[in-house]
Amino acid sequence: MPPTAPPCATFHRRPAESMTPRAPRLEYHTDATTALSDEVLAIVRLSTPVCASPSDVLTVDVGLEPVQGAVPAAVWRASGPVTRGRSGMIRYAHDAGFLFGVIEAHEVAYGDIRRTARTVYGAIDEFQRASGFPHLIRMWNFLDALNDGAGDFERYRQFCVGRAEGFGESVRNGYPAATAIGRQRSSGVLQVFWIAAKAPGRAIENPRQVSAYRYPRVHGPVSPGFSRATILQDGTLLISGTASIVGHVSKHPNDARAQLAETLRNLDALTCHAREHGAIPSEQAECLLTVYVRRPVDLALISTDAREAFPSAQLMFVGADICRRELLVEIECVVQAQR
Repeated sequence: MPPTAPPCATFHRRPAESMTPRAPRLEYHTDATTALSDEVLAIVRLSTPVCASPSDVLTVDVGLEPVQGAVPAAVWRASGPVTRGRSGMIRYAHDAGFLFGVIEAHEVAYGDIRRTARTVYGAIDEFQRASGFPHLIRMWNFLDALNDGAGDFERYRQFCVGRAEGFGESVRNGYPAATAIGRQRSSGVLQVFWIAAKAPGRAIENPRQVSAYRYPRVHGPVSPGFSRATILQDGTLLISGTASIVGHVSKHPNDARAQLAETLRNLDALTCHAREHGAIPSEQAECLLTVYVRRPVDLALISTDAREAFPSAQLMFVGADICRRELLVEIECVVQAQR
């Protein structure tokens, strides 16, 4: 039987205080030009661009594989006027409360993925400390050949080492929610983008899982530096990439359907836990999911089961590699109040 919809997977806006900043709002658009305005913070195109983007809008092109028709653009809309600029390697845009940043580095310039990650995260750390938006709340990482290499020399593990070496004071108040995904074609680029804020969010963990930053040594020399989710002050919930892991152990190797069901159980546990920390379940909410699928052959059943589990949500499917070789599907999610 297909998995049922997680009962706690939707939320509504908490009663807002007058000084609570509105979080950036995520929208999926097949034609992003219809959504553009002066209040667009950034556009993320995970796969082949579905439309042109004006040169003055902060745009990120990732280069993942399209697996199910046109891949929508993820449009992050600000709550007011947007200022855009560049600082060294970093392009950015911000409104009064939130900043969106992106940095892209060619590995050939630094020698390997560890050194590249250390350089990139060092630049992010320096930028963040001077930006006026000191609180990292959500990060995305995209690199080539994520699972290449044996043991501790796997590229994902080496990326985690470099990230830890580069990170500094910008994570002193806790890790942000995050995703790390592998491209299935070569680009030679480590690409990191993020959302930061003037006010802190609340990082939360999943009661079914060991916190990623506390993984045992078996998973690499340095634990991955991220939280399972972040709750913002207006109740928006930003969920990290989530897969079929219970405790710290991968479940259901080579069984995509069982992995999806386990992933949905993790999302349910996390969202129910989030409710206890300020996110309130309600039918008056929007849920937007990005589903990363390793093998094209698994797409049909993953798509069917995911849509049955989230009948009212917006879903985007892309082909990508996952942080562990045995994992076949990963889901990240944004839950926000309807407006």
